[in-house]
Amino acid sequence: MQVVTNDHVSDPPKGTDSTSTKGESWKTVEVLEVLLLHSIHLRDLYRNARRQTTATQFSGLHQMFDGHYKAQVHLIDVLIDRIRALNGAGRPFARDLLDRTQFSHLLRGRPSTRHLLVEILDAHESVLIAALPAGVHYGQVSCSWTRDFAVGELVLINDQQILAVSEKLMLRERMSRTTED
Repeated sequence: MQVVTNDHVSDPPKGTDSTSTKGESWKTVEVLEVLLLHSIHLRDLYRNARRQTTATQFSGLHQMFDGHYKAQVHLIDVLIDRIRALNGAGRPFARDLLDRTQFSHLLRGRPSTRHLLVEILDAHESVLIAALPAGVHYGQVSCSWTRDFAVGELVLINDQQILAVSEKLMLRERMSRTTED
C-alpha cells in the first residue's frame, strides 16, 4: 500500500529472498560459463579462418573473419566480466578454459573455404542453442539468465555473424555452380 505525503510517495519495503536471488545468479553464471566456452571455440575458429584466408583472393573473407574474431574477443571479455560481477570470480581462469576447448581439429591441414564457413555456422548455432532455452522463441523467453545483458549482446552479435557467414557461403556456392555449368 502506498502512503502519500506532501513530500514523496513511498512504498513499504518488500523483503527479497536472497537465497532465490543467489540461486538465479548461480544459474546465470553456469549459463554464462557455457556461453564463454562456446565463444572461445568460435574465437579459435575465426583465428584459424583468418590465417587460412590471407591470400589476396580471399581478402573479403579475411576481413570478415578478422572483424568477427575481434567481436568474439569482445564477447569473451564481456562474459568474463559478467561472470565476475555475479560473484563467479574464481571460476573462469585461462588454464581451465583452455583445457576445455577443442584445439585438436584446428591444427589439421587446410580445409576448404566452404568447410570453414559451415564449421563456423555450426559453432554459431551451438552458441544460440546454449543461449536460449529449448522450445521458446525470442518473445517468449522468461528465464532470468536470458534477460542478462551479456546474453543479449552475445545473441545479437552471433545473429549478425550468422547472417554474414551465411551470405558468404551462399555466394560461394552460387559461384561454384556457375563455374561448373
